[in-house]
Formats: sequence, C-alpha cells, structure tokens
Amino acid sequence: MKQFVLFLHGRYRQADLPFYKKLCRSKIKVAVNGGLSFFRKAGIVPDMLVGDLDSADRHLQNLSPKTEVLTFPRRKNKTDSQLAVEHFIARKARRIDMVVPALGQPDHFAANLLLPTLAGVSAWAKRGGRFRIISRAYEVAYVVDGEVSFSGCIGHIVSLTPLSRQIVLSCEGTEYDVSGARIPRGHTRALRNRIDARRAVFRIKGEVLVWHLFR
Repeated sequence: MKQFVLFLHGRYRQADLPFYKKLCRSKIKVAVNGGLSFFRKAGIVPDMLVGDLDSADRHLQNLSPKTEVLTFPRRKNKTDSQLAVEHFIARKARRIDMVVPALGQPDHFAANLLLPTLAGVSAWAKRGGRFRIISRAYEVAYVVDGEVSFSGCIGHIVSLTPLSRQIVLSCEGTEYDVSGARIPRGHTRALRNRIDARRAVFRIKGEVLVWHLFR
C-alpha cells in the first residue's frame, strides 16, 4: 500500500516537529514547493520534491541527490497541491496525508479542502483511497459512505461538513449521540460534538468532511 505525506508551505514550529516526524513513518515523504522548508528544519531528507519550485529556489543547491524532483510549469491552471494529489493518485496511492501547518492563505486552504470533490479524486476515494488534511491541531478527512472511529480521544471535538445535498449520520460515544439523523448541506447541526467515551464511532451515508480537533 503506497502512503504519501505531502508537506505544504507554511510555518512549522519547533515544538511541533516531533508530531510531524512521527507522521512521516512508513510513508513516502514529499515536499510540495515551499514545504521543503519543513524538511530543512526537521533535518529529514524528502523522498520527493514537487512543484513549480518558485518558493523552494533558495534550498535547491543543497538538495540531496536522493530526492526525486518533479517540476511543474509556473504558468498553469492548477495549484501545485492539486497537481501533486492527481500525480500520486496516478501512482497508485492508497493514502494521501496533506500537511498544512497553519491556515495561511484562506483561498488556498479552502481550495485544498475541496480537492476531494474533484471527479478523479472522488472516484479514487470511493475505490478505497484515503485523503486527509492534517496539522498539529486538527485533521480533516474526506469520507464517502463510511465509518470513522476514534479511540483514546476523550474531550476531543468532531465536526462534520456535509458535501452531499444531505447526509445521514449516526454516532455513539459522544456528548450528542444520534441515530439516522438527516442533515442537509449547509446545516450546522453536525458541528462541535465532543467525544466522551474511550471509543467513538461515526457512521455516515453521503459525502462529508470529518473534522477532528485535537486541541
């Protein structure tokens, strides 16, 4: 199973480096353009560098020969993030973790959230591919007709953002347990549910973003 972890441009705090290093284990490590700064700071050699390299230029002269470089054109109709996700799906990825350490530019962040709704990415997810955006404070997973469970997360917050016209939600092990709740897109009922058991389970029919807030 090919698992990729993509580090995007952003501010990586020294205190958070152990969390991100752990995330790298047993995955193909990818710097997306300016995300190369994470690897410099963490002292890790990326397996790949992808992007138009406009924000990675100053690091290229010291790049390890072990790092594979895939260059995208600077004039293009897609972001480096989208091109990277599409490329790794074509390379038979089964899981893609996209690390976004902070909100950064809100339009780019929103665009990354909606990447799974693209036809090719959505079809890949329905075949079993797994996509999530992750930082030290939260993770956002894209789920279609599936089940998500959390263990050892008492006190954490889970919120759902419906992408389908309507989702059907059942959950247990949370402050607000529900069974077969029908929640239309745009409704806020599925926000801010607190985990209050050692194991919590969310069963979802439809297309949704599942937000897990660590802190």
